This record gives sequence, C-alpha cells and structure tokens, in this order.
Amino acid sequence: MPYHLTVHKVDRSCLFDLSWGEGQRLTASAMFPVGLLSRYKAWQRAYIGYYKQALRGRVGAAGQVAVSTVDWHSQLVQAEARLLSEFHTWLKQGELYDLRQEVQSAAQTEGMVELFLTCTPLDLARLPWETWEFGPPVQIVRSPATIRATTGQRQTWRRGKARVLAILGDETGLNFRGERHALDAQRRLMDIHYMGWQPGEHPTALKQRVCEAIADPLGWDVLFFAGHSNEAALVGGQIAIAPQTALTVKDLAPYLQTAQQRGLQFALFNSCSGLDIAQGLISLGLSQVAIMREPIHNEVAQTFLVQLLQRLVQQQNVQEALHGACQFLKAEQNLTYPSAYLVPSLFRHPTSIPYRVEAGGWRSWLQRWRPTRHETLTAITLTLIGLIPAYESWVPQAWLMDRRVEVQARYRELTGQVPPPPSTPLVLVQVDGDSFIRWGATTYNPIDRSLLAAVVTELTQRGAAVIGIDYILDLAQPAHDVALNQALKQALTLNQSQLVFATTRQQGIWLDPHPQVINRYSIQTGDSWVPWWRFLPRRSNPDWPAPFSYELAVAYHRHQQGLTHLVKASNLPRRAYLHPLTHFSYRWGQRWLQPLLDFSIPPQQVFEAVPAWQLWEDPNLLPDLQDAIVIVAPGGYHAAGLVADGADNMPAPPAFSYWHHRTSRPADTITGGEAHAYMVHHLISDRLVVPIPDVWLILVAALGGKALTLYWPYPRPRHMVMVLGTATASYGLMSLQLYISGAVLLPWLLPSLTIWLYCLPTLREGK
Repeated sequence: MPYHLTVHKVDRSCLFDLSWGEGQRLTASAMFPVGLLSRYKAWQRAYIGYYKQALRGRVGAAGQVAVSTVDWHSQLVQAEARLLSEFHTWLKQGELYDLRQEVQSAAQTEGMVELFLTCTPLDLARLPWETWEFGPPVQIVRSPATIRATTGQRQTWRRGKARVLAILGDETGLNFRGERHALDAQRRLMDIHYMGWQPGEHPTALKQRVCEAIADPLGWDVLFFAGHSNEAALVGGQIAIAPQTALTVKDLAPYLQTAQQRGLQFALFNSCSGLDIAQGLISLGLSQVAIMREPIHNEVAQTFLVQLLQRLVQQQNVQEALHGACQFLKAEQNLTYPSAYLVPSLFRHPTSIPYRVEAGGWRSWLQRWRPTRHETLTAITLTLIGLIPAYESWVPQAWLMDRRVEVQARYRELTGQVPPPPSTPLVLVQVDGDSFIRWGATTYNPIDRSLLAAVVTELTQRGAAVIGIDYILDLAQPAHDVALNQALKQALTLNQSQLVFATTRQQGIWLDPHPQVINRYSIQTGDSWVPWWRFLPRRSNPDWPAPFSYELAVAYHRHQQGLTHLVKASNLPRRAYLHPLTHFSYRWGQRWLQPLLDFSIPPQQVFEAVPAWQLWEDPNLLPDLQDAIVIVAPGGYHAAGLVADGADNMPAPPAFSYWHHRTSRPADTITGGEAHAYMVHHLISDRLVVPIPDVWLILVAALGGKALTLYWPYPRPRHMVMVLGTATASYGLMSLQLYISGAVLLPWLLPSLTIWLYCLPTLREGK
C-alpha cells in the first residue's frame, strides 16, 4: 500500500501531510532549519567546483599541468557530510515522530512501502530526500504537486524486445560514445533506435523529426535523452537537441501524450537539472521519469546509465534499478565520483506500476514465471487443503463438496431444471419400525426372515422384474430360512425375476447368502459399500464383486433382453467403470474422477419409497411394479447395520435434507438403501457426475493468477477487482450449469481463492 507525503514550506516552517489507505492522514509541522539551505548551496558550489576542476580539467601548455589551488574533493566530502547531518537532524525532530513511526510500522508489517514524496517550492525539492533514513523496506519516489492527466495503461500487447527511442541531443562539450556502447550492449532485450542532430540540418526540420519520432505509430516502451537540459518552470523544462536549438516539454506535450497512449512507460533524461522536466512529464500523464536534479558530469552520467541498464535487464524494475545504481555510485565510486549518488531521482505517477523490461528468450521467460514466495505459499497451502482425504464430513474437501451439491439443488429448483423420474420404475421398499410392529417380528438384527419372505412373495405376485435384497444373510436362521427360500424360488421360477443380494467383505471373505436361503449360483451378489457419497465403480478384478447397484442395473438389462443371470449384459455407461486415474489416486487417499451421488436431484424424482407393511396391508396404494427394479432395504430403524446398530443410518447430505425439508418431510439421516437407489438411478439414466479434482484446477488457477500479475494492463486496482469479481461470479454460474448440462463438477471456491490470493499483491500495490 503506497503512502503519500506532501512537504510544503511556508516562510520558516514546513507542513508535512502524510496520507494512505482509505482516507487515513497524519499532519505535522516542523520549523525549517535556518542553515539548511546555506548548507545545500555550499554543497552545490563544492559539487560543481569538483566536477569542473577535477574530472573535466584541461591539460595546459606542453610540459605544464594546470593545478587547482583548491582541494575540491575534500571540500565536497565535507560539504556533503554537513548537509546530510543538518538534513537528517531536522527530519529526526520530535514533531515528525508519529509520521516516521507510521511509515516504519507499515514497512515492518507489509515488508515494503512506497512513499510518494511531493515537495514545494522547488528549492525544497532540490534536497536529497531519498536519503531519509526510514530503513531498507521504504522506497522513496517523487511525485509532482500538479498532475493534470491520468497515466496510460500498461501495454501488454507488445511482445519481444522493448522498443527504445534514444535521442542524442547537443553534444557540445560532451561525448555520447559511452551511452551508445551501454545501450548497444543490451540489444538482446532492447530494440534501440537512435536519432539526433545532423550537421547542416535546419532547426525546424530537426524539431519536427524529433516530435514525429516520439509519436511513432509503433510506439515506444522507453524514451532516453542524453545531452544538455535545464529547468524552465513556465514551459516544463527544456532539452537541447542541437547547438542553439531546444525543445520545451510544452512543445513536446501532444507528441508525448500520443506516445503514452501507444505504450510509452519510462523516460530517462541523462542530462542536467531535470526537476521541471520530470514534473512536467508526470503532469502530462507519463508513468515514470528518471532525471538528475543537478548538473551531471559526462562520465558520471555514463557510469550511471551502465549500472541502470544492467539492473533493468536483470529483471529489476526501474525503481529497484535506479536505487541499485545509486548504491553502486555510493559504495563503489564514491572516491572518484563523490556525491554523485545524491543526484538521480525517480518521479512516478501515483497510480503507476514500476516499469520492468520484458525478458527475452525462454530462460528469461521462465524466470519471469517463477513463483514468488507469496505465490508458492498460496499454491502449497491450497493444494494441501485440496488433498486432505475426505473420510469425514468435517474435512474441508467433504464439507465443500456437500455444500456445493446443496447449491446445485437450490440452483436446479430456481432455474426449473429438476429432471423427470426415469423411465424405468425404481421402488425402494423400506423395512421400517412400523413394519416390524405390524408384522409382529421379535428380532431386528438379524432381521426376522419371515418378514422378508412375505415381502418377496408380495413383490413376486406384482411382477417385480428385479429384486434387490440389501441385507447380509450369511448366517442360518432355521426357523424362517425355509419360508424365505420358497419365496425366492417362486420369484425365480414363476415370475422369472432377477435376484441380487448385497454382500460385504470381512476378514478377506465375501459374505454370500446362506445355502439354506438360496443357491448361490442362481443369484447375483453385489458389494454393498457406499463410499462417502461417491459412486462405487465396477472393478476389473474378477475376485471382487461388482457394486450392488451395478448388478441391479445389469440384471434389469438382462431382464429386458430375456436373458438369465448367467449371461453377461453390458449396457451401462463407461463412467460406471473404475477410471485408471481414480485407481491411481487411491494410493494417496484421493478419488479423482470418481462419480458423485447427485443429491441435487430430489429423492422423489429418483425412487418411490414404500414402507414394507403396505405390501400386505394396503397393496392398492402400491405403484405399478411391472418391469420395476425393487430394492428391499432397512428403512431407518435404530438396529439397522452390519458392524454396529444404526450403522446403516448415516447423516444426510445437505442437498438430501434440503429436498426433504421442501416436501415437509424433514430427514436428518439417509439410509444405505436410499444411497443405493441413487446409484441405480444414475446407472439406468446415465447420470454420472464426474468431479474435477480441486488440485487440478488450483494449478490451472495459479497459472491464470500469475498471468494476470504479469500482464494486467490497468494501473488501478478497482479495474482488477471488478474483472476478478465478474469472472468469479461468471465462472460460478457456468460451473453450476455445466454440472446439470454436462454432468461435470468444476470446483469453484479453492480455484477462485487461488486467483484472488495471487492477485492480492498487485491489488495492494496499486492502492
């Protein structure tokens, strides 16, 4: 989050106005030191004296050397020390404590703070504010008091090398060979175009040529000027493009605005006294301008340019590169070029983003795409959340899936997309507590098999095509096995019904019905496991029974074709088989691409529930069972369950409860029989919803978020917020509809959160 500090000098006092965030502000007033300007002027005299006498001295007559009588180096070093001491002492006054503390606290919290500094009048702006000792996380950039235009959008459509227009101006007393060499050394990443004065060229023609070059239709990324320049407040500064020929910022204004619209991001004026130039260009809307506040020696300018360019091609932005170049002058060249590090300044439009040279080559491209620490932490955290095995309803994966399917149920109802019942009748005969009472049963677990015999007999008489028994009947029950055996034989012989029994695995053995109940080879058995609201797929292992629901659907197809259970029939959808990726993901506790039980469909559109007692007490209310699939299963009584009493009564998924509440029949539990009914429905109606794993789309979203941070064209965060908000909502609606129309569930929350978290630094940076 950027901070904005305005320092305004009135008479002998200075008003400091610090603003940030959403209207937060601090103000302070401090007396301007009486001797500070005189210290600055003393430093300026020593600075000019040194660079005129030391580095630009002339060799005298043959055999003689002109010797300066003043040690300008010593004078400059002492003047710099006195100036900085006076300046920093003033800035450490108690009146500015709250202001300093606010900026430093923000830097400690956020890691890096941009402080946009505006100083008026111009004499105040000449001071070396960049040396204010806030600490390394605080980056001071300048901004003019008057800004009349918004900054241009970052042009992300231009690919390849950065286009650089290098204007080499009046070379009187200078030498541009160093600038040319420094620029040419970076041609791998920069497309350099030089232009400048040609001897004999008319000044008017030259001015026109410079202006037209700036407004080139192809646009520029960087504008570079080398030569003489000077302050001129009324016309925004001026640059000398040839001997006795100058252009003012006012002259260049329309062409610079055109260049800005065509992608111009950064301007560097490697020339003297550029405060007015920078302020004038930023006021026109240019994104960022680097200038020299004081006269600059030719060799210093070239050394500075070399360091700046080297850092730019290393993928540092202009702000980081300029700071690094100044630090180089201070640490490595201070003996040769004393005080030179105090002269460069970067001006930026408050809504701009520091320019960075586009990398070239695949290695540089990969380097740009390398995730930051924040991005890596975001991706790893959300991926781990997405990989937590969903074995309990409180696990994030399971909880999110349950809520998502509930939203799908609400969306179905809101949009009127509730499907009709399947063409194949599916009836769930529920053996509930009332059925036991009305039958007079004395045992609940194991179930009184005389009750089952009565149920099967009634179903046979009504022509049920397929009868599924969701009870494990592996143990003998001598008192009632004969009656049940006769009822089952009657179903097989008289009605040609297909019989399917549930089985389960205990200690490596599959529990088949007891021989006194039915001959194992006259029926089919199916695995009764309900895998956490996922569809149980058909395995390719011959020693592993097919799912109970799968065998019921196959049995119905056999019945339709007039086949016996000994003949294979495979008319089921391909998704009913275990996908290799699903099998592979089991190793890590995942269920990638394993179809869901689609509880977004109301139960009454899936099956018709009938209490078992109605079969013998009020058969006239029964649905037509001709060619129907009938599942006989526990109906919610407390003792239902194989491992423990009540194990067959599971907490109802939110979508299932939602539909029951809509029909004034609240349900806090769902039985295994109801889950099997959903599975059979999905098989016979080819309604197998495949969920795309969160992890897959988290990775896709991470790539999308990275692309947004790299190529987002707008400088203001509200544009990104609006686009991200619209895209998130649109993606949510699209995924809701795709679930219904395409039977594919696209995760929404974690991928959307990934993109938002990836873009968060950019949003905070642009505030």
